Amino acid sequence: MRKAFLLFLVSSFIGLSASAQFWKKVPQVRFPVIEKANTNTINLIALNPIRVKNISQPVIWARGRYSQDLEEAAIMKDLYHTLRFRMYPEAIQSFNQLITLYIEESRYSEAKWYLLQIIYFGKKSNNNFAVVNGMVSLGLLKADIGEYDQAKQDLLDAKDICFAQKMNTQALDIDKKLKVVEAKRFANVKNDVQYAEVFENKKG
Repeated sequence: MRKAFLLFLVSSFIGLSASAQFWKKVPQVRFPVIEKANTNTINLIALNPIRVKNISQPVIWARGRYSQDLEEAAIMKDLYHTLRFRMYPEAIQSFNQLITLYIEESRYSEAKWYLLQIIYFGKKSNNNFAVVNGMVSLGLLKADIGEYDQAKQDLLDAKDICFAQKMNTQALDIDKKLKVVEAKRFANVKNDVQYAEVFENKKG
């Protein structure tokens, strides 16, 4: 009985010592302080701040098809109204707006047709300036799309009207435009000759 009691005391003492070691305070380990990053990036940015460069040329966004259709519909509405009440000067203005729109969209056939309308209504209302300007614009448009003979004829017809109506200033201006048409014709012929020579060289 006494041996059993002593054995019990020894085991209790061992357990208490183990639990005492469990509650013993563990010393904290302090790691060394992280050194400050030694990079030149921050200093470089501080010494050379980023400067926003202003764009010298404004960015021009092309209009969408929906916007063009809306503008065309609005001009057409005004045009129908002016033609209905025979308001020819206002109609000619609407024609000019449509022509500008069609040229921007490379719709040259429609632009040519409305230039003919300007000439027609200009003659109908005895507006010689509208007739001459319409014929000159038509001639220049034809020159731009390669119809040089027709362009020259339109300009010559406009020049005859200027002489008949004593519009000498406009006649002199048409002479300058005739020279522009001839220069375009010459440049086009020259390009065709160069292209033909290159084609023959490749063929040979």
